[in-house]
Amino acid sequence: MLVDPSQHLASWCEVEAAALRANVEALRRQLSPGILLGVVVKSQAYGHGLVPCAREFLGAGADWLVLNSAAEAQALRWAGIGAPLYICGPVFPTQAEVVAQVQARVVLYDRELALALNQAALAQGRPVRVHLKIETGTCRQGLSLPEALELARFVGNLPGLELEGLTTHYADIEDTTDHRYAQRQQELLQAATAAFAAQGLEVGMVHAANSAAALLWPQTHASLVRVGIAAYGLWPSKETYAVALQRCLDHAAGWVPQLRPALSWRARLVQVKEVPAGAYIGYGRTFRTTHVSRLGILPVGYHEGYDRRLSNVAHVLVRGVRAPVRGRVCMNMLMVDLTHIPQAQAGEVATLLGWDGEEEISAETLAGWMGTINYEVVSRIHPDQPRLLYREGCLYEE
Repeated sequence: MLVDPSQHLASWCEVEAAALRANVEALRRQLSPGILLGVVVKSQAYGHGLVPCAREFLGAGADWLVLNSAAEAQALRWAGIGAPLYICGPVFPTQAEVVAQVQARVVLYDRELALALNQAALAQGRPVRVHLKIETGTCRQGLSLPEALELARFVGNLPGLELEGLTTHYADIEDTTDHRYAQRQQELLQAATAAFAAQGLEVGMVHAANSAAALLWPQTHASLVRVGIAAYGLWPSKETYAVALQRCLDHAAGWVPQLRPALSWRARLVQVKEVPAGAYIGYGRTFRTTHVSRLGILPVGYHEGYDRRLSNVAHVLVRGVRAPVRGRVCMNMLMVDLTHIPQAQAGEVATLLGWDGEEEISAETLAGWMGTINYEVVSRIHPDQPRLLYREGCLYEE
């Protein structure tokens, strides 16, 4: 007999396996045969849970997993995941041994790391594959073309390293409907690829496409796309969705991918109490009741990732009805008004993010209340909130 692991939890996240798989299938349909689908699972899979999400994505047909750190790569290997791993974030020379042990690919932009990786690779008896990042206008990691060519020649003299790819990252492809800047970045990457070929420097892969580029620009797909937020069922931005929709309308053909949000966040009402008219609620006395009210207490606050900017602004769902947040969000608690939901009792489940009946609190809705983006909403839910995988009608703790 299956036991619901949430019944003993104060708060938890539910991750729908079918949604993760459906999103991979929808994204795969955007790609031509032969193009690798890499899914970004950094930062605990955008807050969804690193290992279970990695397994679901691979089971649905993802080819590579993209990470931020050597520690994340190591965690996946310890979990028995053998898929190609690409670390897109910083790697330090002191981590070279771990990188070589777990056979991860890395972004390379300095000689010190190259030397450390070469030594670790020779000790392991197998090469470490490296990708050079071309600076095209984002001004984060990356090298100018002359610097990249120089480093490539240096790598060519290190027997433990294999130069596998060239890459870049778009600055604003998802923030606007004017993509001229992104097009210029794409042209710079193409020019770099041509320059490498002209100097006899073999590079097997070129990649730049993030979620927005994968959804909108087939010409950017190259060897590999690195999709992040879209794999979790969230559009990168309203602008990305608007462009995708307009293209379908303009051409009277094609389709807008149906992305399914995978994450819900729930908590139990730990107390329901009556408070008189004129009562102040919470720190700073920022809300005062105008009538006798029923107040519900939820054991989630800004430590757990429910942002303080949601104070006196947000709603949660109780019995499929919106219940407004009253007073300031505390470190580990928040208060909601249940006056209009008289049947609600302590022990019942409230939905902070996701569906309850026909009502939804979406990541985009929360982001709007917070003045931020959906990426931040999901990725900042604290790791101490259990992630339960919802599969075939049951919840599983992985």
